[in-house]
Amino acid sequence: MPKTSYIALMAKAAAYEEEYLKRDSIARRYYKQDYVGVQQLKARVWATIFYIIYWAYKVVDIFYIQQANLLHYNYTGLIIRVLAEYAVVLIAVSVIAGLVHSVRYDRAKKRLDVYYDLLDQIDNFV
Repeated sequence: MPKTSYIALMAKAAAYEEEYLKRDSIARRYYKQDYVGVQQLKARVWATIFYIIYWAYKVVDIFYIQQANLLHYNYTGLIIRVLAEYAVVLIAVSVIAGLVHSVRYDRAKKRLDVYYDLLDQIDNFV
């Protein structure tokens, strides 16, 4: 296998630094579980915010647009439905965010390993 030139190694390192280094720094700063957990928490918070907005719209629609009877409405059923749907949404969001960010972390870790190997090659170049 022909030896790669010093300039080619430096060019590869510079290309990586420009495109990925800032984004891949997560793999250096966090353990995988911590990173994925924080991203899941962020996703849950955003899902909660959007879910509250969604149900605020639904309540306005039910009571003001459809003009449901406020005195004889099944509030217990509505609350159970809201909580059940919220639980399903949170579980789905958590699983999806966990999978997505786990894959992102693994890819960043692999790219960083290749980058550090490249830096070792540059360091050992004689």
